[in-house]
Amino acid sequence: MSTLAFLWHFLAIFIIASCALPSLPSRIHDHRSSPSLPSTIIHELPKGTWLENLVIRQTEGNALVTLLSSPRSCLGIVELYHDIFNIVAGNFSVKAGSSTPGSYSIWEIDMRNRDAVTTKIADIPGSGFLNGMTVLDPVTGILLVADSLLSVVWSVNVRTGHVAVALNDTTMAPTTDGTISLGINGLRVVDSNLYYDNSNKATFNRIPVDLHTGQATGPAVTLFQGSSAEILPDDFAIDFEGNAWVVTGGQMFLLPGATGSQSIGMEFVAGSVTETRITGWTSTKFGTRQADVERGSVYVTTDGGPLAYRDGNFTAGGMLVRIDTADLKLY
Repeated sequence: MSTLAFLWHFLAIFIIASCALPSLPSRIHDHRSSPSLPSTIIHELPKGTWLENLVIRQTEGNALVTLLSSPRSCLGIVELYHDIFNIVAGNFSVKAGSSTPGSYSIWEIDMRNRDAVTTKIADIPGSGFLNGMTVLDPVTGILLVADSLLSVVWSVNVRTGHVAVALNDTTMAPTTDGTISLGINGLRVVDSNLYYDNSNKATFNRIPVDLHTGQATGPAVTLFQGSSAEILPDDFAIDFEGNAWVVTGGQMFLLPGATGSQSIGMEFVAGSVTETRITGWTSTKFGTRQADVERGSVYVTTDGGPLAYRDGNFTAGGMLVRIDTADLKLY
């Protein structure tokens, strides 16, 4: 199989469709039993298809989605330049919940023309389990990649292929008492800070970084400490007001003012722990079209339930879902 066909086998594109929703209550409270924000299914894939991450294209506003349920999986994805994307690829078994250390690499997908062009940027043989990815410096082409197993953040220069460990902090480390070692997961750069969550520890954290190297310029701070029995934070989005929208299992919770305080609380705003139709939420991004901005629409990828890959008891396939947040009247 050619490199192009190989990568596109694990990469899915969906056109985001508009869908009118009824008016919603504006008051935020604990929604674990009765979330206020309904979920609209945009697209569903066959059962056994794990959608892992997504990016909303700047030029068209549709979604580019990566698949984890393949022998060579795709995980984090960013749009570094207009229609030029970078993805994490590596070997991860969704059935066993295990990663193959050293199998990970960073790829570029150039979609400026009709036919996509794929290029390997760098192998990362020292990696444990590469997961989320964010842009640090678009001018020089520096990406930051979370290593959920080794508790580090890698920096990758897409122009030179240079790879280095930019950050290594105990707040990024997984625990040893869980069924899967999953430390730092999602990460985003806002101003001169890197924000990231830790799945095993159920935390949301911040560390100041150099915007050219990604190295720490100060100590890490844990902004939110949740209960690992209740939540397993995955990827997240940060809006223009500094609120963090985090997905966990079959739910989304809000961390109000996440970028502006030393200690924050959480509110469940969508989904349910008992839901079987839309389950296994993995990542979220805000839409970019005018209608999306007006609705405050966030798009969510799902895996159809992680335990189903072990047991084979699927109730749904992986989905692309839209949630409209504007009616919470946070802005």
